[in-house]
Amino acid sequence: MHRLDKIPLLCLFLLLFLPAKAWQQPNEKHSIYVSSISWHTGIIVPAATFPESIWPPEINYKNAAWLEIGWGDMDFFSAKGFNPWHAIKAAFWPTSSAMQIKPIYGPVETAYSNTNLAKLKIDKEQLDKLRNYLLRELKLNEDAKLIPVTAGPSNSYFFKGSSSYYFPKNSNVWVAKALKETGFSLTPIWYQTTGKVVRKAGEFGELVMEKD
Repeated sequence: MHRLDKIPLLCLFLLLFLPAKAWQQPNEKHSIYVSSISWHTGIIVPAATFPESIWPPEINYKNAAWLEIGWGDMDFFSAKGFNPWHAIKAAFWPTSSAMQIKPIYGPVETAYSNTNLAKLKIDKEQLDKLRNYLLRELKLNEDAKLIPVTAGPSNSYFFKGSSSYYFPKNSNVWVAKALKETGFSLTPIWYQTTGKVVRKAGEFGELVMEKD
């Protein structure tokens, strides 16, 4: 048999006897980010992470590429200015929570300056776990839509959260828990500051920006 005649037989052998996984493309990777937002920590996910069906009619983030998400005490986090009573209440009593969601319309790295920003790569299974965590942390109305609390800066909105805010479960611990739910190994309660959360996220991925 001519050498070239053996090539189809070799292909047939590979198709029959190699495991299916050998023919599959490597699992697609998705980017997420962890950022410092003042003394809060934010997690940034592709805008398509959330299903379109949960958005109220007045919220239009269809053209957003990314969503920056933060979490905190509803009254303190969404207030226009500093309110000492809100701060004391949040520190000593379990309170209602809110999630701030801000659209980002271009590359994440160009939307920030002079802050700490870490980039992580995750697979589809991890992204699904992160999506499920974020959706569980949001309160929905009878129409299965987010419940707005108030508008925030930079076209952001605050939405009612489903869990309680209490010390020591602050906004930074909340993001650390999001990373743990995604599949990264850490103990969220030890990450009380935004600096610690972003540095740890950088260990899982890379620090793409550091504050001067």
